[in-house]
Amino acid sequence: MDTLTLLSLATPFLQLIDAEARGSAEGRVMVVLTEIDSSLWDVRAVDERVLSELRRRYPGATDL
Repeated sequence: MDTLTLLSLATPFLQLIDAEARGSAEGRVMVVLTEIDSSLWDVRAVDERVLSELRRRYPGATDL
């Protein structure tokens, strides 16, 4: 699911804390997004290209 689709599922009044979303393909988990609070996310991905794209779009992101 692209970012706009993901964002369209949440209303502006919704805040998630300690939430987790998983993306899978062919029965295998490919990406896991964990929201710590409304401004801190942990992203784990099987495909390095996903992480590279996030680093490009969010230059302030740090590797854990």
